[in-house]
Amino acid sequence: MVNHNDNSRFLHFLNSLGANTARRFLVLLLLDCATITTAYLGAFLLHYPVVEWDRWLHDALLFLPVFLTVGVLFFYVFGLYRTLWRYASVDSMLYIAGGTFFGVLVPNIFVRSFGVLVPHWSVLVIQWMLLFLLVSSGRFIMRVVRSFLTVPKGNDRTRILIYGAGDAGEMLCRDLLNNKNNRYTCIGFIDDDLTKHHKAIHNVPVLGSIDSAEDLVSKNDIDEIIVALPSLSGAEIRTLLDKLKKTVDPRVKLKTVPGLSEMIDGPVTFNQVRQFRVRDLLRRKPIELNAAPVDKLIRGKTVLISGAGGSIGAEICRQVCTFSPQRLILIDISEASLYLIEEELKGRFGDTPLMPIVGDICNPQRMENIFANYQPDIVFHAAAYKHVPLMEANPWAAVHNNIVGTRVLAEISANYNVDRFVMISTDKAVRPTSIMGATKRLCEMVMMVQEHAETSVFTVVRFGNVMGSSGSVILKFDQQIKAGGPITVTDRNATRYFMLTSEAVQLVMQSATLSRDDAIYLLDMGEPVKIVDLATDMVRLSGLEPNIDIKIKFIGLRPGEKIHEELYHSGKGEPTPIDKISLTIEPVSDPEHFWQKVDALTGNCFSMSRSELITAISEIVPDYHCELRRREDQKIYGRLEGKSLGRVG
Repeated sequence: MVNHNDNSRFLHFLNSLGANTARRFLVLLLLDCATITTAYLGAFLLHYPVVEWDRWLHDALLFLPVFLTVGVLFFYVFGLYRTLWRYASVDSMLYIAGGTFFGVLVPNIFVRSFGVLVPHWSVLVIQWMLLFLLVSSGRFIMRVVRSFLTVPKGNDRTRILIYGAGDAGEMLCRDLLNNKNNRYTCIGFIDDDLTKHHKAIHNVPVLGSIDSAEDLVSKNDIDEIIVALPSLSGAEIRTLLDKLKKTVDPRVKLKTVPGLSEMIDGPVTFNQVRQFRVRDLLRRKPIELNAAPVDKLIRGKTVLISGAGGSIGAEICRQVCTFSPQRLILIDISEASLYLIEEELKGRFGDTPLMPIVGDICNPQRMENIFANYQPDIVFHAAAYKHVPLMEANPWAAVHNNIVGTRVLAEISANYNVDRFVMISTDKAVRPTSIMGATKRLCEMVMMVQEHAETSVFTVVRFGNVMGSSGSVILKFDQQIKAGGPITVTDRNATRYFMLTSEAVQLVMQSATLSRDDAIYLLDMGEPVKIVDLATDMVRLSGLEPNIDIKIKFIGLRPGEKIHEELYHSGKGEPTPIDKISLTIEPVSDPEHFWQKVDALTGNCFSMSRSELITAISEIVPDYHCELRRREDQKIYGRLEGKSLGRVG
């Protein structure tokens, strides 16, 4: 039996050596001198018969200092004194091979020039083999001893199964084995690939498939299952979780590693393991960003971003900064949001010059001053009011901020001949039933008729909901779950498109490199998700049961909301050179009178009643469902109509 007190004292000794660099170097130096001597003399003793030892040993001892000096020198050159051997890998073996090879070859060439010691070439080979064996075994025995002594007691460790015996699973297992101070023991892998069964990865067996998970958990007293399959889609994860939760003991924790779109370049480590999140259930295949054209577009340019403090605007800021713009101009009317994104960018991208501006894009004089002073080359227009029910209650604000703001920014950008102007739109602009959607459709039309230089490109990018944005249903459900429920769902059949913010902005950046001027670019949002399914999944991810622990309550559609959202007015759009981006052409039917109608709407919107405002919008946006809006407005706002609700002066 191992004496743990003795182990602790010896481990303390090893750690004390590691803490003192000079002492550690001295110990390794003495060990290497001993191994070089052993390999050098051992090669003569093994190659020549005993009767010839006296003849060779005298000359061999004469040149021993040369072999010691040169050998230690090459060990240093190849980093054998800098490597932390408890993390040694195959690369470390290559360093040892190089150091020992030259540590044998070079001194042998040197002594041969004296013509005194000219052994057979096979002595050199034996010497190198002995030296490589002794040095490598000496280095790695420290790793083995440390690993043995630092293993915590078995009863104190969390026993895990890794689902997925692929690259991610292998890296996760290796990280666990290399860090014995953690409190986890990997009992084995499960994988649905039958060819991997009865094999082992780092001596950890592949025990079976997902179908045998229940038995494996029971027999091996498993505490956690970690899903190490970052390439799984959201639908596959939902199926997997349903199966595990139906078959495996509910006390077993289910965890995962991040999806490929979230992972930073580098190996999978145990620090990345986390609980499942709702974004895992909506996961899609990662976008392969072609960075070269985006880099060419942005590097060395002055970029202006409106709504820089919002969810989309802030992510555009982050991604633009990775391409080294000459200057980044951040505009937002909210000083708190602007401060937060400025501080984040300064911490992450200190070399990028930032110009934060608290300002209203609806103010033409302020925008004119900004463009005159900073001469932006590229404009990303993300500023807008987007909350559907709130804008239904405040339609005048939606008209002023969204339409006037877009028109001011587009006109001034055209006057200053920007290279690119990209407006962020929404799926709610397609056959809109809300004020917000109608104003965003009108903004798209402003972009289509805005005159500008032939060298400029003005485009629109349209997509659906992004996860985690302010006002997101995901954040709302999360708050309701933490409060104990109920979760409020508008309609049992309601669906929405969802996308990661980072994924949406990657595609926005890609679309900015396309040069078709009359296009509305549409992002591939995948399949729409039923809101009730999303609510159910979020409750279960919290370890609770829907309608048992947390009630799901249906409250009916809110003002302006649809059952289903759309991305296209008709058809599926035309393909573009970029995967997951299509385009549609939606020309303005009466461009000659368009600006007259827009001027009449925006110039008088605050003096209009609600019904007058809706009528004015519907005359410009033909597919705006104004009759539906009037009926709903009569029911919701009817008693206030006629009392100058919208008149402010």
